[in-house]
Amino acid sequence: MPRMRAFLLSFFLTAGILAPLVLFLLLLQGRQQQRQAQVDAPASGVPIALPGPDDALTCLAVVRTETEDWFLLLRLDAYNNTVTSLGLPGQTAVRSPEGGAVTLAEACTGAGPGRAAALLADTLGVEISHYLLGDQEDLAQAAAQLFAPATVNLSGYDVPGAQAQVGKAPVQAIAADQAAALLAEWDLDADQQAGMLANIAGELLLAAIQTDGILPGQLLRDTSSGLLTTLTSAEFASIDRICGFLSTRQPELQTQRLPGRMVGARFELDEEAPALAARLLGSKEAIDPESGADSASDSASAFAPAASASPSPSAQPEE
Repeated sequence: MPRMRAFLLSFFLTAGILAPLVLFLLLLQGRQQQRQAQVDAPASGVPIALPGPDDALTCLAVVRTETEDWFLLLRLDAYNNTVTSLGLPGQTAVRSPEGGAVTLAEACTGAGPGRAAALLADTLGVEISHYLLGDQEDLAQAAAQLFAPATVNLSGYDVPGAQAQVGKAPVQAIAADQAAALLAEWDLDADQQAGMLANIAGELLLAAIQTDGILPGQLLRDTSSGLLTTLTSAEFASIDRICGFLSTRQPELQTQRLPGRMVGARFELDEEAPALAARLLGSKEAIDPESGADSASDSASAFAPAASASPSPSAQPEE
């Protein structure tokens, strides 16, 4: 009995000494874990880069082939998370400030891509901030090295393989350096060719952005010596920023051909075309409400060639 009392006395004395020590160690460990969690957590005061309204760019791309010029309106918009590709036949009629109308091809051949961009912007009521003109073979070869083939939906086009299979849309993988040969083989009418060009260009651009946001800008840098363009190194950096934002999200691809019909040798845009262009590209008033440009002659001054741009051998100089 004395031994049991001695044991219990010894046990409680030891527990009385150790318990505060164990409690202190547990509290110390908890404080250390809390501090580490605060260190590991992102600082709430550090701003996160987000795209703004200025993180967007619209460009008229003119691709010169041996027989004709292809016209595309391309817009990269990180703020609205969209990539837009609009195809236009070279025969598209645009208003001329001298009266009457000319085609995009006539404007581009006669006075350069800046004139074509200004007349198109005035006709559609949209802002086209830049233009570029490049040789199809040069662009295609450079793009084929940088961009993976695009998966293009053939639905609605009069081309082989366009018939939809049960439960599966008709698609075809098209590399950048295959587009010209396929278009020549398909021999589509002007309207359908413009739509197919928009699809191919849009899918190639989207796939490149999703692979690496630096690729579109890299294509422009690699081909810059052969481009006639208002895009400068500052715009190349802006394109990198815009595509960088788009590459981290799931941008919506918008590919369209503006509605219209062939009337003689010209493609006349329907009344709905300006509204569709404004919805996809933003109206001139919405983008630049303080702009005083109300005619193609006013807006043409925005398209003076950049000093650093070098025209391709086949490009017509700006007036």
